[in-house]
Amino acid sequence: MRISFAQKLIFSYVFVILASFSFIAFFLSRNLEANSLQNIQSSLITQAGLIENRIPLERLKQEDIPYLEALAKEFSGKTSCRITIIKTTGRVLADSETPESQIQRMENHLYRPEVKTALTGAVGVDKRYSSTLKINMLYIALPLKDKNEITGILRLALPLESVRKTLFALRRTVFTGLFFALALAFILASLITGRTVQTIKRMIRVSRRFSEGDFSHKMIDLPADEIGELASTLNKMASDLEDKIKQIKAQNQKLSAVFNSMIEGIIVVDKDLRIVSINPEIEKLFNILKRESEGKIFLEVIRNNDIFEILSSVLNEGKAKSGEISLIAVERRVFEVNATPILDNKSAAGCLVVIHDITEIRRLETVRSDFVANVSHELKTPLTSIKGFVETLLEGALDDRENNRKFLMIIHDHAERLDKLVNDLLSLSHLESKEITLKRSDFNLKEQFDEIISGFRAQSKKKAIDIKNELPSSLQVTADRDRIEQVITNLVDNAIKFNKEKGLVRIYSEEIKGRIKVTVEDSGIGIPVKDIPRIFERFYRVDKARSRELGGTGLGLSIVKHIIELHNGSTGVESAEGFGSKFWFTLPQ
Repeated sequence: MRISFAQKLIFSYVFVILASFSFIAFFLSRNLEANSLQNIQSSLITQAGLIENRIPLERLKQEDIPYLEALAKEFSGKTSCRITIIKTTGRVLADSETPESQIQRMENHLYRPEVKTALTGAVGVDKRYSSTLKINMLYIALPLKDKNEITGILRLALPLESVRKTLFALRRTVFTGLFFALALAFILASLITGRTVQTIKRMIRVSRRFSEGDFSHKMIDLPADEIGELASTLNKMASDLEDKIKQIKAQNQKLSAVFNSMIEGIIVVDKDLRIVSINPEIEKLFNILKRESEGKIFLEVIRNNDIFEILSSVLNEGKAKSGEISLIAVERRVFEVNATPILDNKSAAGCLVVIHDITEIRRLETVRSDFVANVSHELKTPLTSIKGFVETLLEGALDDRENNRKFLMIIHDHAERLDKLVNDLLSLSHLESKEITLKRSDFNLKEQFDEIISGFRAQSKKKAIDIKNELPSSLQVTADRDRIEQVITNLVDNAIKFNKEKGLVRIYSEEIKGRIKVTVEDSGIGIPVKDIPRIFERFYRVDKARSRELGGTGLGLSIVKHIIELHNGSTGVESAEGFGSKFWFTLPQ
């Protein structure tokens, strides 16, 4: 059973009053009873002394029972006491409550306590139950003397019923007062407690609002006591908490913004390897949802043993750890995993994992490595040939009229190849620097294609390749004419070089969302699927031996891509091995 604070306070007031009154009533009753008995006893002794002087000793010695009986009844009527005259042998001579005819049958009183005391010459006093009258009595026994000789005993007995009634009336008065005092105490305690509890209830209501995060309500009209001081402290605590919560919310918002906007994937797990939180990048990377992942064991959500082993190692050793993993979805991607323990009292209470996509970095490293290897190879081949033929000429072939001109022509061709390679490299470097300024002008794209195609007539006739320019005659673009000429030249050159005998080159366009898409389609050897993603890289060749044989530097398509991107356009290729290729680019209309 739940007892409220108000009930406890009221009951405490009532209990204190009850205990106090009970204590007072108990001692008051005891003292009143003792004082009453003492007063009655003194009064009986006084009355006994007066009656003693009225009893003739001669009649006592003569045992004049009728006289003594009449005398006892007379004094009994005046004193309202029971008067008994006893001989020193204990035999009763007269008793005011017993008829004269029955006096002889009364028992001997010699061994009554008060009688025994009186026979010693002192006043005997005793309180006991009377078997004759069936009530409690107070007995006073006084020795009757004749010149220092005890001749009899005068005993006065007073019923204690009156004392009991007096004490009962007193106790009733005390208990009545106690009842009214308790009722008054209950009313006063209820009023005082009601005001106190009302303030406490207000504090409870406001505190509940505080616990729910509502700090707008404060306690006012506070009493000038300890409860008021407590309420003021709660108000101050609420204000401090509100400020702290605002600071924490602001910090959490900043952290959440950083957490959610990071391009790296972030996972937080506890010491039991249960996911505490993940950011949107992890959701996209592993195709999972944050709300369905939090609270679950890591391997239930992300089935990757490499990351799991790194997490387990960090939690066990309490030290940061890094690693590199590969994931294959649509394409292979490389990630760097950095795991750091979240320490609590020097022990790992969790782990923070940052997953950084380094696919592009690794790709660029590969491209750079390939570029260095390719450019070295491209430079070394003609230089080796030039050096060899120069040494041949120096060793005497210079005087060989039949071959010296042939050797010089070979050296000239390789020098031309080096020059072209260096020029392409410089051009590509210039394009990649983004420092180039385009000289935009309006011109007819079909006419420009026709001019460039006419320059490839000899080359196309040699392989019997038919070139069809299906661009609209009215197709106008705004672009850098010289740069677009490089693009067209490279695309048409490749379409002829890598085409089949009696093949076809078809050039056409279409309008897509405000852009002009131009496609150069050939019926050549095509490109394997695995090579398509890298076809626009520098020095990348599908068939390296054939490309060098045809005189290509491997930089043409890379130059095409950079020129088109400078025009805010895009490039692409569609091809199937053995079924030709479609190279296209777009320009703003």
